[in-house]
Amino acid sequence: MKREQHHTNQEILNGLVESCLNFNPSYFIPHLLSKKVITDWPNKVSFYIFYKYMLLCAKENSVGQLTFKIEKPKWEKDKLIEYYNLYDSKHKHSRLSIVVKKFDEKIFLDTMPF
Repeated sequence: MKREQHHTNQEILNGLVESCLNFNPSYFIPHLLSKKVITDWPNKVSFYIFYKYMLLCAKENSVGQLTFKIEKPKWEKDKLIEYYNLYDSKHKHSRLSIVVKKFDEKIFLDTMPF
């Protein structure tokens, strides 16, 4: 029987960032499977499938060097939410945006559909 790995919140978020910057969605799987990670998706498999698709689309549609920014837009009313955004060197808007909310030793994740 495989033992569940216990990741800290910071390890989970670092895994997400590394997965994005290296366009390696499978790197994030062990972190996503942590009991600390929750999502509004029906299950984590469906979240992962969409995340993988969006990450690979971002790779295909990006130009030049990519940067990763953690942002809190002024329009976001929930003060616990941050947006993990991946930008390229050409486009004004992010190539990938992931909603992250940290609360009660849990991390909520969602992907923006554009």
